[in-house]
Amino acid sequence: MKKIITIVLIINIALASFPLSALAQEAPQTMEEAKVFGLNLLERLPNAIKNVWQNQALPIWWNMWVWTKGFWERTLGGWVENIWQKLWRLTGKETPDVKNEFQKEKQEMQKDLWERFKELF
Repeated sequence: MKKIITIVLIINIALASFPLSALAQEAPQTMEEAKVFGLNLLERLPNAIKNVWQNQALPIWWNMWVWTKGFWERTLGGWVENIWQKLWRLTGKETPDVKNEFQKEKQEMQKDLWERFKELF
């Protein structure tokens, strides 16, 4: 599957880097024509890669992320959280409240530099 995706991306980049009419042209006859063709291809290649990345790859990755996050929240998230809390209760320790700790850290980081300096002394 990974190889198929790689091949499809390479073909997309190759086709986007030069128009199909370029395929119908004859091969360059001189070194100068080959140089111009090669430079033209190298000039178009970064834009083609950028275009493929922004218009094809990133939307696919974003959709996969959104789907996975939604699936986790709808199905597995609560179940895993309940099991996690049960396991913590078995150890006899209190369940760490990560969300509140995160909020406290966030508030501390938002304090003014002067307030932090005053707290040192």
